[in-house]
Amino acid sequence: MSPGGSPFSRLDTVPVTGSTQDDLRAALTGPERGAWPHLSALRALRQTAGRGRSGRTWVTPDDGGALLVSVVLRPLVPVDCLTWLPLLGGMAVRDALAPLVEDLPWRVGTKWPNDVVAVPDDPAVVPAVPGWAGTRKVAGVLSELVTPEGPDGCAPRELAPDAVPADRDEAPMVILGIGVNIGQEAEDLPVPWAGSLCTLGAVGAGGGGACADTAEAVLAAIGHQLVQLIGQWEEAGGDVDAGDGALGRRLREALTTLGKQVSVQAPDGELSGLAVDVTPALVLRNQGGDTEVRAGDVTLVRVKG
Repeated sequence: MSPGGSPFSRLDTVPVTGSTQDDLRAALTGPERGAWPHLSALRALRQTAGRGRSGRTWVTPDDGGALLVSVVLRPLVPVDCLTWLPLLGGMAVRDALAPLVEDLPWRVGTKWPNDVVAVPDDPAVVPAVPGWAGTRKVAGVLSELVTPEGPDGCAPRELAPDAVPADRDEAPMVILGIGVNIGQEAEDLPVPWAGSLCTLGAVGAGGGGACADTAEAVLAAIGHQLVQLIGQWEEAGGDVDAGDGALGRRLREALTTLGKQVSVQAPDGELSGLAVDVTPALVLRNQGGDTEVRAGDVTLVRVKG
């Protein structure tokens, strides 16, 4: 943490770029990757080619109505534990946004694998969207592992999957991309299930001063949450259920997906069942038993009766 109290070791802000993810990936695979240490970040006020999961575009307004940032993480955990990062990143965003809606008829949670959503206290007053009901996506997280070339043009020494890196320089590099809808009005959002802090009633519309101040506050809050969560995760050796299991319980309590009948469009086909756990794969239970789904798009299944 910097002497000024920022949670970020480095924070660069640019007025416009194609994608902060792509910019950081280029930086981390080049000779100046050491200039982007753990918890350094690149923020753009506007993106022209933002990316979401599975290569989707992340559509944002041109007036600065969204928070767009990518954070470099070099966690001291085994490589085979990195699959928890999308959920941890989502929880950091969720915890940063929760205070902004605590007096509103909404609560925020995470949606497996990498969304942050708002859920209405009274679903009857919110128009239902097929597959989403009254839930609205207000933020997304994209986690990407970066493997740079070594000084001789070869890949650096690989760690055993269960080995904890000795220091940050040896740790795997992950770019955590975060997009938060701040000041968009309903007509500015790209899909019916999207929401923003504006549509929830937490901030005014547009990219004006109040919206900019909110974005700054959310950015700082996300950074502080990442510092805390990554620290706890490292202390647990990358196992969220280690020790008293507090971190794992928090992750599961934040997940709005658990306990719901869902359908998952996975790479190898569609699966459905009751979402009962995360490992961090999503565990679905149906008549055939339990199945782990490691990637896919989740939609809610309407239960008849």
